[in-house]
Amino acid sequence: MTPPHMHIPVDPLLNCPTCGLPAEITDRFTLDGAPAPVEHVKLVCVNRHWYTLPVDELSIAQPQQSDALVKARTERG
Repeated sequence: MTPPHMHIPVDPLLNCPTCGLPAEITDRFTLDGAPAPVEHVKLVCVNRHWYTLPVDELSIAQPQQSDALVKARTERG
């Protein structure tokens, strides 16, 4: 379950934990945990890095930051 202080938009643009480029959620699910179930998401970035993370470890991207990172990546080839 998403912690009460954590709000995740329906279609958020997230930061990839590895490269910082835009990533999207491909799946949401709950795993048993102690003391309570923990909501997780699967995400994939534009560089094809795949992650399964608890929602409280997500980093929501700022649009201007993501645009700059994509532009830099495109220019590098």
